Amino acid sequence: MGILRESLGGQVPSPPIQVGRFVLEPREPVEGATYNEETLPALFIYLINICAKGVISQFINECGPNPKAADPIGVFTAQVFSHKDFQWRGKSLIDILIAKFRIVCPVLFGFRGSDRTERGRLAIGWRKDGPSWITEQSHNDRMAGLGAGFASISLRDFSKASKVNPYPPTHYWKAMAGIINSPPNETSNTQYVVLRSMIDGHEQRFLNFYGNAAVTALRLALVEFPKKAPQNASAAGSLLALAEVLKTEGGLVLA
Repeated sequence: MGILRESLGGQVPSPPIQVGRFVLEPREPVEGATYNEETLPALFIYLINICAKGVISQFINECGPNPKAADPIGVFTAQVFSHKDFQWRGKSLIDILIAKFRIVCPVLFGFRGSDRTERGRLAIGWRKDGPSWITEQSHNDRMAGLGAGFASISLRDFSKASKVNPYPPTHYWKAMAGIINSPPNETSNTQYVVLRSMIDGHEQRFLNFYGNAAVTALRLALVEFPKKAPQNASAAGSLLALAEVLKTEGGLVLA
């Protein structure tokens, strides 16, 4: 946080850069905002970008085998991007992080493709190691970590905070809907991996935000959506298994 402030305050000088290039929608100056000019120091934007890369990297490397590791990273992310000192024209610069999410885990943003074709793999964020694709297990671990990470960012409760949520839970709802509303001939194992990691361990927060609507959404995700699964979607069974876990451990009856 101190380094980010130094980059903004000019202790380490850097040229100005137009911030509008790094946000999704145009912004007008807002009364009371700390930074309303068209530019911010380039070093600050660079450091926010590096911070976003680190967040994504941690989700990939730490949260696939251990989804619970996503939560403290989500807390850190929320703290940085909700801080008024690091906002531009009254809003956060979390767009920089979400743009990276869109590249590494496209299924969270409604993109679909077959796990079995070259074009499909490119569409859903399957990485290559040199000329060859990474293994299916490595891909699934990456997707699981990113799904858990996305939930840890988009399901944060700011109801008792003085700051504004930089990425409210509507984005979680939209991501889930984009997956479970896929036509049967466009589903993939990757979607099932991501969806499970989005839900497992995060279901209570989802229920806290959306109540009965969340119960309906979880029923669609964990009971109905697996019925659309292609034969090679081994992860579909894990969604049904999660529904059973929620029933036995939390008393949540979805079937």
